Amino acid sequence: MSQFVVYTHRCTGGKIPSVQEQEVAAQAFVSANQGEIIAGFTESRIGRRVSWSALQQAIDKALSSGATLVIAHVGRLSRSATFTALLLQSGVLFVCCDMPDCNHLTIHIIATAAEQESNRIRTKIRNSLAAAKAAGVKLGSQRAGHWEGREHLRGWRKAYVRSIEVRKQRTALAYQAILPEIKARRERGETLLKIVEWLNGDNHLTTAGKPFTQTAVWRIIARYLGKEYLGSVRRKKGTLTAGSEVGIVTAPHR
Repeated sequence: MSQFVVYTHRCTGGKIPSVQEQEVAAQAFVSANQGEIIAGFTESRIGRRVSWSALQQAIDKALSSGATLVIAHVGRLSRSATFTALLLQSGVLFVCCDMPDCNHLTIHIIATAAEQESNRIRTKIRNSLAAAKAAGVKLGSQRAGHWEGREHLRGWRKAYVRSIEVRKQRTALAYQAILPEIKARRERGETLLKIVEWLNGDNHLTTAGKPFTQTAVWRIIARYLGKEYLGSVRRKKGTLTAGSEVGIVTAPHR
């Protein structure tokens, strides 16, 4: 009985069959050839980013066991120079379920034809967009109604301001559990160093996932509790001075 190693790939951005559909096609091919599947490998790809680690594992398995590599859906993979090079340089025997005529002799021809077709489509789209723009057609975000319902995101300046607001909200939410205790400790007269020791001793982390420092605590107090909690809170009102504690650098908040 012939042995086969199945190779499938998952893509989140392309119009290709699902991994389950590819496995069904591979199983049908193996059954028609009265063989058995000894291993299966799935490549995860996002758009154009792919490591080809699963393909290399499938090739190694097929070579070590003398099996045939079954590529469930070659599709756009045939356009990749890396993909075709791995297959040809390894010398592995392979078949493609969706392209029965694809083999060592024809894969270069198929890859070249696919690349030319891709370039032709790209050029056609580019020329069409240029013609539409020359005719006065609004493209992209300039289209009528494109920003309807999300005007607050229009323009990079507005988006930048909005992103700052979102980050501040997330930071405030992350620190809301420790703020009351920080406030109480400052009212008891504890120094920033003591508060830092308490935070790190209880395994609290900053929003960056790092241990607290006096500077980090200083900024949290200045932003969420007010600068009156930066100096010695035991002094009378009117004599509080931000950063009056020894060793505290009161650099302006950015």
